[in-house]
Amino acid sequence: MDITITEELNNTLKDNGFKEAEIKELIANAESSGQKLKARDGDISIAKGGADNLTVYAVYSPSELLDVYAHKMNIIGLTGGELNEIDYDDASNWACAKCGEIALERNVDMTYMGVTRPGPGLVCPKCNEFYVSDGVARTLKTAEAILEEKRA
Repeated sequence: MDITITEELNNTLKDNGFKEAEIKELIANAESSGQKLKARDGDISIAKGGADNLTVYAVYSPSELLDVYAHKMNIIGLTGGELNEIDYDDASNWACAKCGEIALERNVDMTYMGVTRPGPGLVCPKCNEFYVSDGVARTLKTAEAILEEKRA
């Protein structure tokens, strides 16, 4: 898969310490494993990967990298521990590329520096994989900075 990266996004990668080769590898792994979310109405996908203390997401089309974001919080699971029936429609605009299930918008427990809090996530109900949107990742980045400042 040959992904184009605009100069603007390439600058964003550099500013945030991401390496182009690592992002392309993340996408290649998602494509080969099917472990990604795919937009239900288009060709946009979200790949997820990273190390123990950083989860990186790449949003991409078949030809272009559209966004990259990350968070340090570790998603430990669904809030409440189980995927229970709810009274409202929680189907997201995303589907799991691996199993085809529609990803659900549910709260997940996230932990960082000994603090655990619930937050909105995207959950594959079959694979039990968790993702966050770029907007949630921005909020998490702020929360991470506050926790780091309190520890300093």
